[in-house]
Amino acid sequence: MRMRDKLIHFARRAGRGQMAIMLVLVTLLFLLIMIPVIEMFVRNESIWTVKERKNTVAFHLAEAGIDRAYWKLIEKEDNFKDITEGAAIPGYADDVEYTDVKGGSYKINMTVGDTNLKVQVIATGKDATSKEYRAIKAVFAKQGVTAALQAGSVGASGNATIHWGPMMSLSGMVLKGAANELYPRKLARGSITSNAGYADRDNNPNAPNKGPHLSGDHIEWWSYNESPGVPDILTPDTSYYASLAQEQETATGLNLYVNGNYSENNLVDTVCDVGAERKVRFITGNAAFGGSKYFCGVLIVLGDLTFSGNSSNAGKVSVTPPAEAWREYLCNVPTHSGAADPGAMTTWTYEPDGSHPATCDGPHGDTAAVDEYPGDAGYKVVSPCYHFYEGRDDNCDGIYNDSGHIGLGSNATQGREPLSFQGYIYVAGDFDKGSDRIFGAVHAAGTGGITGGGDIFYDENINVRFLNNNIARVSWHEVAPTEF
Repeated sequence: MRMRDKLIHFARRAGRGQMAIMLVLVTLLFLLIMIPVIEMFVRNESIWTVKERKNTVAFHLAEAGIDRAYWKLIEKEDNFKDITEGAAIPGYADDVEYTDVKGGSYKINMTVGDTNLKVQVIATGKDATSKEYRAIKAVFAKQGVTAALQAGSVGASGNATIHWGPMMSLSGMVLKGAANELYPRKLARGSITSNAGYADRDNNPNAPNKGPHLSGDHIEWWSYNESPGVPDILTPDTSYYASLAQEQETATGLNLYVNGNYSENNLVDTVCDVGAERKVRFITGNAAFGGSKYFCGVLIVLGDLTFSGNSSNAGKVSVTPPAEAWREYLCNVPTHSGAADPGAMTTWTYEPDGSHPATCDGPHGDTAAVDEYPGDAGYKVVSPCYHFYEGRDDNCDGIYNDSGHIGLGSNATQGREPLSFQGYIYVAGDFDKGSDRIFGAVHAAGTGGITGGGDIFYDENINVRFLNNNIARVSWHEVAPTEF
């Protein structure tokens, strides 16, 4: 028995030893297999890390180029102006390789954007060791004139009709007469009320502060500074424009700079530029223009401004309407002026697809029909040219195809009123306008705003020099780089 027990014990010990040897062998085999795999992963990770670092270096270099371009744009007013007029700034036309940032180099190319208020910048970075490239495209916009009419308050006794762009108030907005229409869009920092015709839009600061619909195309008003809100009225660079008016006065012999009050009747001046600059009239006091008139350029009045009388035949001119002027007429169009459905405006329905209902007894926005508003060429389509006597000119060839001569102003059945003024108006005080027609924009910092009648048509291409450059980045994204 003892021998048998010894043999069993020996066998058990031998088995445990064999298992241990097997475990060691399996472990060694696993390591032999995995070590090359681990080595491969370590090697690849190193490569990926280096590549990512180099890509990151190139990316940061491109970012440095965007920053450099921005500081160049705000360095002085002429830089932005030169780029938007098609000129090139040395060092910013893809012509210089900058090496001021450690790790590589970068180039910058600045060109005009899709409007003359935008500059496009493409900055390309290159890693010095790997020659990796990354590129960024950014668009910088100059804050400009965003409304046909912007005033300290609008419509205290207003009777103005605004077209092609919104109207804005830094306080409340009171709509009366022709101003109380469902066009254009209206934005105020306070209430938007009326004393006749269409009802108050909003006199309660509690939400909702927009309507009549809360989303989509059919929002006609935003009150109590509801987003997007009303920006501050930008102040022109008055020192610059005062000096420019004096220089132009010397060059032309015209009375362009007036230190004090000024009044003139029957002013006709069809020349809008002096050299490469817009013609400037600068008046330090109050100003009044009456009679039959047409003039153009930049008008800056540091007191109050009054327009009275009417337009001259010299104002029979052709202009380019804003491409998105149709946005002002999605709730109603002039052909349905004053139309109202029963009940509150929030219950009114509109056809969102641009079709016109067979039976229409109320307000209705832009449709596929033409000439529902000045320059209307179809559903969300604006004619490229519009003549302030003949009407719509779809091919800009002088052949006017306005089927109805949409009537606005005093000659409502014909719609053939010429312009009184074309350009930009800034009034530090109040602006009072009669039956004149203006194409451009009016900024009135005073508390009176519009207290007369007539029409203002918005020009989206106005370029004004303000007290600061007001340049901001509006878009940014990575693009495919061009090697250098």
